[in-house]
Amino acid sequence: MSFRPLEAEARAKINWTLEVYGVRADGYHGLRSVVLPVTLSDTLKIEESETLSTDTGYEDDLILKAARLMAPGRGAKISVIKRIPAGGGLGGGSADAAAAIRALNEFWGLGMSEEAMMELGAKVGSDVPALVYGEPCVMEGRGEKVRPLTEAEAAELGLPMKLVIANPGVHSSTREVYGLCRCREGQPEGAAGSKAVNDLEAAAISLHPEIGALKELMGAGAMMSGSGSSVFKRVSGQEEGAELVRKLQALGYWATVCDTWGR
Repeated sequence: MSFRPLEAEARAKINWTLEVYGVRADGYHGLRSVVLPVTLSDTLKIEESETLSTDTGYEDDLILKAARLMAPGRGAKISVIKRIPAGGGLGGGSADAAAAIRALNEFWGLGMSEEAMMELGAKVGSDVPALVYGEPCVMEGRGEKVRPLTEAEAAELGLPMKLVIANPGVHSSTREVYGLCRCREGQPEGAAGSKAVNDLEAAAISLHPEIGALKELMGAGAMMSGSGSSVFKRVSGQEEGAELVRKLQALGYWATVCDTWGR
């Protein structure tokens, strides 16, 4: 059987909210997060091959981990055009894995349901199920519980929204940031809030003051995504966004304007 080459977009995400609770029995922190996919993306190209490979160069390649879980022994050559900053709290590696799960399901003709793909994604990484889902959602547990935003929640957030995302050029270690985080007591209660908040931000800035400096440059409303180091800010439109990007790029920062993806 021959397989036609297939391309897929691996969309980054921001954590509009990120609440961190105590360590669970499985060693992971309990989380609740409003996750918003964005138009910033990597591109995956999948081609026929007897062996399984990627060109990312990562030792802990989440694409390969996902593919091996999906269909042990199957082959494919997977190339990645990277645009999402690595180690930036935008889910780049997880987005690539999520896109690979969806694309390989089609490429290999596995017939997996969305629910099955999300369950498999939870075995790959905490952000993967939400990114397999690919729409604005609330992520809970350690990331394995995902539900879509209600119409009321989406309206309260004012989706879709235009954002500027910038990166200070430092790699933020998720393990180190979580190790310094002051967790919330108990378990999530009530609805996920609509105000941007990130419980990991103070810990990440203590490790990397560059994140705090970037937040100050971006001004009121700027917030770190995930465990860092990228910072996002909602803007009123393309003109305001482009102006902020020019300012940041002139100072040597990576920065881009993008939109939230989905309804």
